[in-house]
Amino acid sequence: MIKVENTIYIKAKRDRVFSVVSDFEAWPEFIPTYKEVKVIERKGDKIVIERKGSVGGREVLWKSEAELFPSERISSRQVIGPIPDMEIEWLFEDAGEGTRIRLIHSFSYKKPLLIGWVIGRLIVKNVVKGMAQKTLEAIKKKCIVKSEK
Repeated sequence: MIKVENTIYIKAKRDRVFSVVSDFEAWPEFIPTYKEVKVIERKGDKIVIERKGSVGGREVLWKSEAELFPSERISSRQVIGPIPDMEIEWLFEDAGEGTRIRLIHSFSYKKPLLIGWVIGRLIVKNVVKGMAQKTLEAIKKKCIVKSEK
């Protein structure tokens, strides 16, 4: 199992940060990776999200099942996409005058043993880490702009 963790501090209250993150359909407005995001099913705090975007110049479709735990965490699993069964945890923690987000991706890269290990560890892990960091930075920028209004 490969685990990638990204962290960011945002000087905004936890409920505000959670609100920005969980407004998935607004992501294309401020996260360049995503061209379109739709919530295609909602049952209480359980949702199914479909995202279209671009990774390394290639069009990608993701579909995830997620459960929201308001202002605390979002747990999801990718069911369609480049890495099926990837698990994603968004953890929202009070940190001084703001909020710390811990974004954790856990996945297996199911290719032949040696090739899968090399590709998973050296390439895919770095791509996931880089995309996650850019997503967190875009969320931070959006939260700061939103809190200034």
